[in-house]
Amino acid sequence: MEHLKNFIYLDEYKMSSLSSQLFEGITEYLVSANRSASEESEQQKGEIGSGRIFADALSKDSSTEEKKVLHDYLYSKFENRLLENEKVLIVKGGSECDLLAEIPKYPFIKITSKAIFNDINSIKATLTNFNVLGEAFAYVTNFEKLKEVQSQLEEAKRNTKDRNEKARLQQEYKSITNIKKVAKETGLHQDEKFLEKLNYLLSYGFEDQFEIQMNGSDRICTANLNREYLRENESLLKRKYSRITEKEFVMFGVVSQANNSKNIDIEGEEEVDEERSIKDALLNLVEHLTNLENQFTGRLSNEIIIDPIAIYTEL
Repeated sequence: MEHLKNFIYLDEYKMSSLSSQLFEGITEYLVSANRSASEESEQQKGEIGSGRIFADALSKDSSTEEKKVLHDYLYSKFENRLLENEKVLIVKGGSECDLLAEIPKYPFIKITSKAIFNDINSIKATLTNFNVLGEAFAYVTNFEKLKEVQSQLEEAKRNTKDRNEKARLQQEYKSITNIKKVAKETGLHQDEKFLEKLNYLLSYGFEDQFEIQMNGSDRICTANLNREYLRENESLLKRKYSRITEKEFVMFGVVSQANNSKNIDIEGEEEVDEERSIKDALLNLVEHLTNLENQFTGRLSNEIIIDPIAIYTEL
């Protein structure tokens, strides 16, 4: 029996575009059927009978949820057909495989491994509120000790005339109630300017990126996800599976970057004359900006970038 798929991500547009080519127009038939929910036509551009199950589903309800169910089924047919046609490179985390040698042989890739979720928006929000969170944490974790010292101080004031003891308790109480100092001592308070600049660098370099990393044999396979195609809120997703998952995920997509070479040699460069000085200055600026952006978005030496179509767990 085929494994059931619990989708967390599905690029419905990309999947529909490719499947319409693979099945000779099924997707176009689905769209026309969806426009007329009550229509029960069996006319189609694909194989005989291949569109009936889709038409029956759409004739009942054209709601968003119904269409999602429809897309899930269509994706399963789409992936199975590609597997049957041997168009998919299958990679499992921990397996021994020379990905760089195998990737050119297949138009699609299917990776199965544990995953890491990197949500830049979440990281930026944490940096923005880092010191406030740190002070709150320091206060809560020291609350009982603070109450105890405060109680001792009040008791000492009532029962002793020892000024040194009162001064000691007063100093200890002030030290404990200096939450900012306590937070700094435990690494929960950072320089405000440092946090501000770090947040700016993340905003510039990564924008609102939501990334998944998976172990693809001898390489790291990375994909930037379009938040619109996530089936659940990012926060809920991380709470369910953790940032570093215990469960294995499956990512299906197309390799967009894999080659190790980064520099392109331009042959036959002509001498630069004075009339081209402005253009040269602009090109030089672009080159420097590209080098700067590569500090954020440049691919690691052992990294493969995937253009994802679907991510799911198998049940």
